[in-house]
Amino acid sequence: MTEPTPPEPDQDSASFWTALAEHRLVLERCTACGRHRAAPVPACPWCASTGTEQVESPGDGRVYSWVTVHRSFGAPFADQVPYTIALIDLTEGARVLGRLEAGTSPVHAGLAVSARFFDHPSWTELRFAPAPEAS
Repeated sequence: MTEPTPPEPDQDSASFWTALAEHRLVLERCTACGRHRAAPVPACPWCASTGTEQVESPGDGRVYSWVTVHRSFGAPFADQVPYTIALIDLTEGARVLGRLEAGTSPVHAGLAVSARFFDHPSWTELRFAPAPEAS
């Protein structure tokens, strides 16, 4: 299997990728309104405050939407189809994108999931698996 191209962290996303490598999921929390977000942005999309702090998330959430890939987009994924990518609404309110681990079936909106960390040789990928109570 060929390894997928690793992400190229920038100044804003470096702490996210570093935390994943340590098997931790970090979110940003607005210090003004308290809402959480996964993607680093210069200001809160809800209240426009620039104050933020990083908080660790246990990674529990529910499937919001998903797509199952049946045709490989490149050699690194050819032996992995079909696989499912999902938008996950975390308990904190942030929405993140992640791959559902193989064998997660049937997938449906509202499926309870928990974060998993998949280590590639040079980076760590955020994945999700059904939460124990969902099995």
